[in-house]
Amino acid sequence: MANQKSSLSIPPLASKRFTIIGIILLCALLQVINSLPGINLNGLGIFPRNLNGLSGIFFAPFLHGGWAHLLSNLIPFAVLGWLVCQYSVKRFWLVFIFTAIVGGLLVWLFGRSNIHVGLSGVLYGLWGFLICYGIMHRSFKAIAISIVVVFLYSGLIWGVLPQRPHVSFESHFFGAIAGIIVGYLLAKKDRKNEAYKL
Repeated sequence: MANQKSSLSIPPLASKRFTIIGIILLCALLQVINSLPGINLNGLGIFPRNLNGLSGIFFAPFLHGGWAHLLSNLIPFAVLGWLVCQYSVKRFWLVFIFTAIVGGLLVWLFGRSNIHVGLSGVLYGLWGFLICYGIMHRSFKAIAISIVVVFLYSGLIWGVLPQRPHVSFESHFFGAIAGIIVGYLLAKKDRKNEAYKL
């Protein structure tokens, strides 16, 4: 009986759905709360070079400037998040957390003196990870996913450039940088492990 799988275990497919949908629902719930009169959760976002704004690194990905801001992030986040989950849900969380913290810290260090919020920093992190990992790992699966990402979201490259004053291009840029870093490190680690097994 000790080797029997628990009936409460979550199937892999359901786990992927729960991961992506769970983050989307959390962002939507916070936006509902943020839309109530007298409430401004966005003050918890990243405020560069201010110690009180440093904790915003952990809150910023889940807060948005409005419903239009949130909705513009949800579909690409769901697609890119799902693609990262094709490696594993554990890997998704690793990339998500790494890009949120490292990208957020870089925004805090170098961003404009405004409050920075939104899921787009992590979104760009997922994007950067998928492309870099595919290039560095060079397996059929990784290259195929990378090609899909480039085909669907090559236009994201323009988001790392300053275009509109109210858009945090810093979050996009530093999120992508963090994603590229973690993509490079994980591809290098995976190739080393695969070579060792051979």
